[in-house]
Amino acid sequence: MKIAVWHNLRSGGGSRALHQHIKGLAQRGHTIEVWTSSEADSKFLDVDQYVTKTHVLPLFMDIRIRDEYRDKIWAVRFEPETRIRRMLDFCSRCADEINAGGFDVLFANSCIFFSMPYIGRFITIPKALYLGEPNRFLFESSPDLIWEGLPPANANWKKADYRSQYWDDIFRIRQARVRVREEIQNYRSYDKVLVNSYFSNENLLRAYGGAGEVCYLGIDSSLFPFHNFPREPFVMGLGAFFQHKRPDLAIESLALIPETIRPKLVWVGDMGDTAYVNKLKDLSKQLKVQFEPREKIPHPELVQLLNTASCLLYTSTLEPFGLAPLEANACGLPVVAVAEGGVRETVIDNYNGLLVNRKAEEMARAVERVLTDSALSDRLSRNARRLVQEQWTFEKAIDRVESALLNTIGKAKDVFVN
Repeated sequence: MKIAVWHNLRSGGGSRALHQHIKGLAQRGHTIEVWTSSEADSKFLDVDQYVTKTHVLPLFMDIRIRDEYRDKIWAVRFEPETRIRRMLDFCSRCADEINAGGFDVLFANSCIFFSMPYIGRFITIPKALYLGEPNRFLFESSPDLIWEGLPPANANWKKADYRSQYWDDIFRIRQARVRVREEIQNYRSYDKVLVNSYFSNENLLRAYGGAGEVCYLGIDSSLFPFHNFPREPFVMGLGAFFQHKRPDLAIESLALIPETIRPKLVWVGDMGDTAYVNKLKDLSKQLKVQFEPREKIPHPELVQLLNTASCLLYTSTLEPFGLAPLEANACGLPVVAVAEGGVRETVIDNYNGLLVNRKAEEMARAVERVLTDSALSDRLSRNARRLVQEQWTFEKAIDRVESALLNTIGKAKDVFVN
């Protein structure tokens, strides 16, 4: 196949998944070119050795004050805001080059700004999308739920407070309604939408009114080898330093373990909110938990940590799939994870890890079991490596995505012939 890849990703799980797909497809002889934006993190997604060319087109998404005023007028008329218009223009320029390039299929990936990418609207060849997750800001409850009403009457607001908020609320809600409309149109523009778990497929159905196709990821054991190093008394966390990854919950959980055996928490993230990291440091001092945040560490250092830690504590909120538990398992590291989201499809309770409710007390007990019961820890470690080798291999993951792309091309040809 001659494959055009489009993405607008920064560092993180989505980029790691795309790197895996590009590497595997290229190794099977497929020709690949990549289109991305100047806002994406092309350095993190280092695929130059596997692709013919990477096209980086300019995209400017910062909003000025005059854009904000214009966006309010457009919101009242239910028209797309400035950032959507810029993305539409960017995708149109990418599509002009892709459509003229003689490609067999477009393999689109997520967008850091809108999740469901706009590129599908402009592409005339068969097109498949690998979607990490729907736009959680628009479709999922959260502490900053956009659809939530203004504070109730007992919130001690004055009348002037309501007057000042009235129009801002209308603009905000109408902009969100336009974003939902545009994202649903984007979803309908693809011939096939691939997702990373059955949990994600359910979210896709709830958000966009249609299901996708589960295309599980896998682990490249050459990147996450098992070294059989002695385990040290510290616990790892993996994920960006943002609230939904819940490193605060990990700290609160470890604080409930007796001080005599309380492990250090080493949290590795690829990006983060500095203010939030400072809050985490304050919380760890208050609760007497040794907390060591590490941001964007080299890959060999990550592998070293995964091979010497005693446990991975995985606290992410409704994680769509979660590569981290499988990467830890490949290195023989047992996982204690919250039993929600896609993690329930990769972590088998009491086999390659322990699943718990989102309660600090339960997490603390589970981590303490792994730390103090060497027989349990050894069994979880052996099973973890076995499970990755049997079910979650890199080769099987590439089989799935390659088959999906070929199927996308075949379906498009059938439609054209009929």
